[in-house]
Order: sequence, then C-alpha cells, then structure tokens
Amino acid sequence: MRRSTILLAAAASLAAGLQAWAALRRPLPGRLTDLQVYQGGAGFAKDGGSLYDFVAANGAPFTYPPFAGLLMRPLTWLPFPALAWVWTVATVAVVALVAVVLARRAEVRGWAPAAVALALFASAPVSSNLRFGQVSFLLAALVLVDALRLVPERWAGVATGLAAAVKLTPLIFIPYLWFTGRRRAAVTATATFTGLGAFAWAVAPAESVRFWTAEVFEVQRLGAILNLGNSSVNGLLLRWEVGATVRTDVVPVIGLTIAVLALVRAVRADRAGHPLAAVVIMGAASLVLSPVSWTHHQIWLVLAALLVVDRAGRWWAAGVLAVLVLPLPALLADLPGGAITGDVRMLLAVAVATAVPFAATRRRTPAGAPADLAAAGGR
Repeated sequence: MRRSTILLAAAASLAAGLQAWAALRRPLPGRLTDLQVYQGGAGFAKDGGSLYDFVAANGAPFTYPPFAGLLMRPLTWLPFPALAWVWTVATVAVVALVAVVLARRAEVRGWAPAAVALALFASAPVSSNLRFGQVSFLLAALVLVDALRLVPERWAGVATGLAAAVKLTPLIFIPYLWFTGRRRAAVTATATFTGLGAFAWAVAPAESVRFWTAEVFEVQRLGAILNLGNSSVNGLLLRWEVGATVRTDVVPVIGLTIAVLALVRAVRADRAGHPLAAVVIMGAASLVLSPVSWTHHQIWLVLAALLVVDRAGRWWAAGVLAVLVLPLPALLADLPGGAITGDVRMLLAVAVATAVPFAATRRRTPAGAPADLAAAGGR
C-alpha cells in the first residue's frame, strides 16, 4: 500500500474519530439534539400524545411527516446515551461506505476512498450531521442508491420514495428519475412515497390530517430560519429583510426556476453517462428550493468537489472544500458586502445547480436518447 494512501486513511480515521468524539462528549442536554427530537417525539406519540405537540428540552419540535414518527419508534428501545453511540457509529459507517462508492464514481482522477472520506468527515455538513444526530446524510445515501444505479432496476425508486416519506425534500429527485428516462423508477418512487404515507394515515389518521393540512405549511417550526446556516432562497431574503408577502410570491418563482434549470442540466449529464454530476446538480437545487436548508443538508455541495469543471482542474475541488470545511459564512458575513458574501454556501448551491460548467453538462446527448428535456438542454 502506498504511503500516501496510508496517510490519507489515517487522516480520514482521525477526522471521523474527532467528529464522533466531539459529538458524544457534549453534555447530555446538548448531545445529538435532533436525535433527541426523533426519540422523544416517537416516544411521546407511542404514549398517546401527538408528534406535533412534542417539544424537546432545547425547544425543538418534531417536524417530519407521520411516517417518520412511526419509523423512528424503534429508537425508543434504547436509553438515549446508548442510542447516541449506536447512531453515531452507524452514521460514521454510512459516510465511510458512501466514500468508497463515490471514489469509484468521482470524475476528478485521484480520489481514493480515503481521500473522499477525509473530505466528507472534515466538512461542515457531515460534522453537523454527527453533532446533531441528524438523519440527512442517511437520506442522501438512499437517494444515491437510486441515482447511481446501485440496486437492480426492479428495485430502483424504492430508496428515493422511502427518503421522501421520511423528509419531503427528496421529492425533487422523482422528476429527475422520470426525465432521465427511468420512468419505472420514478413511478416506483412515487408509489413508495404514497404507499408509506397511506400506511401512516391508516395507523395515525389524526396525525396525518394535522401534518398535511397544517404543520407542513408552518415553516417557523423548522427553527431559527433567519440563521446563516439556512442556505435557501427563503433564508437569504429573510436576512435581507424582505417582507413575508413579497417572499411568498418570489421564493417559489425563483426556486422553481432554478429547479427547472438544474433538471435540464442533470438530464444532460445523466445521458452523457455522468449520474453523479446529475444527482449533485439536483441536490444543489433542492437546497435552494426548500424553504429551509440547514448545514447538514449541504452534503450535495461537498460531492460537487468530485466533479470535473472545464479549465478549473483541482482548483475547483480545493475551492469547494474550502467553502464547506472552513467557517467562511461567519467570516465573510463580518466583512464589507457580508450581506451577500456571508451566503457563500447558498450562492455555491445556486451556481452548482445552474451555472458551473461541469464537463458532464457540456457533452452532447447521445444520438437516439429520449428527447424530453434534452432538446431544451441543448438550446
């Protein structure tokens, strides 16, 4: 084994260990606080309460669909200190597994699994997932299962539908599957999402009515959405003190426009044989479109470092990792023009979704490929 590989593996292991240790050593009230919401909300509902009346010790409510509450009930089987260890180890294992898969799909040569793992474990999104005990990385891994064709085609779409049933943001990947010609996978994802929602409705009808008719529209329940950690268009306009009425009209237009542009680019990349580029582009669009996109959602931006940018070489990867590893948002926010530069991660998401000239998006669609969005992408 080459010395560089050994050093990278050691550095990745050290980064993973430090991140896990930093998460688990926090005092219990502040340890893996989102995981406390998952366990507490599921336990509260199991004891006869409503998921959406539950509030954790830190004031955070349960914000996921009812199916997520049912899926998380096994979390109540362990005392929280033990659950925190199990969840953290599982998250580290999934990050390492994803790193191995992505190293084989990376478009920039030289990305060994240890190098990808080091980039992930050093990044703010993975750090945030571990610190809060978040489910976001696990959901991203499910989306990658379908996008990178890691399962037989007859099962394609199940993982994406499951991810969307737990958290609605992955719904953006269903049109992506459809317009890349994987219509069976898109239908399967839709059926999985709908079926799991129907199951939750049958088991917990009152919770389902409450969520789908009221709670799903209550963005304020999602936390301090004015914070720089919210990398969505909605968060940006909030920080610019744009009024609620204007935001209600403008945010969907901007978000959907970016999503459509991203879909065109993703279709082109996928049909050129670059599914990783395609899913990263759609993932970046999901950050912009969602009303709230926290740091732990930004894993798609880290993966953008693995893509080839025309004439940029490794400078692109270095720049992306600098933005996602260093605390640049907080540093830039205090400088002149910080109202714009402080949102560097949100601006990066917009650029990845719509403008960065990835080599994959500049290749011509193979002759005979379905033309749904290819024609629009070639204009």
